[in-house]
Parts: sequence; structure tokens; C-alpha cells
Amino acid sequence: MKTGDLVWVNLDPTVGDEIKKKRPVVVLNGGHEKHLRLAIVVPITAWNANWENNPFFVRLSPSRENGLKKRSAVDCYQVRAVSYQRILERLGAITAAELTEIKKSLALILDLEPEDCE
Repeated sequence: MKTGDLVWVNLDPTVGDEIKKKRPVVVLNGGHEKHLRLAIVVPITAWNANWENNPFFVRLSPSRENGLKKRSAVDCYQVRAVSYQRILERLGAITAAELTEIKKSLALILDLEPEDCE
């Protein structure tokens, strides 16, 4: 598993407003299998036109490379760690440009400035 991969995961059970059910996610960090069998991911949901100017959602169009079947959105506000046991199968991968947009959204959500990461 690599950063930028799309994989199917089972996110249930969930609580409250957490995004639920079996769905694709973008892997942000495949983890460190030797020490910790967790991956940091952001879930993907169906695109909603109301999110056009919302910086927490990154639009993804279906492609052969990513394996998606419909216009979708990465819900960056729902970033989470998931156990490798939740991962079902690999779907594809996103582009470097899409990964950059996700990173920008996460930096905004987490109130990070690039100089804070040096």
C-alpha cells in the first residue's frame, strides 16, 4: 500500500456523523507494517455540487487509473487511521495533483503552515 492508492475499506461500525459503510478511501500513509498495522486514510463519497467551493472536499473524476465509476469527492474532514483488517482490496491510485489538493485541504483543516513542518 502506498500514498495515493485508492482501496476499499469497511468503515463500520461508526458513531454519530462519521462516514460509514464499505467505501473507497485514499491512503495518505500506508503505515509501518513492522510496527503498527494502521493506515491514515480519507474517505471518498459521491460528489455533491454544493461542495464546489468547500475546501474540505476534493473532487475526483472517474478514470481507468483510479477505478472510480462516478464523480466523487474526498472528504478531507474525515481523515482517520484504520486497521489493515478493514482494508478489503486495491481499487487504483490518484494523480500527484489530486494528492496535492488533498494535502492542501488537510493543512487548512489542521491549521498547519508549511514552515511548521520543517
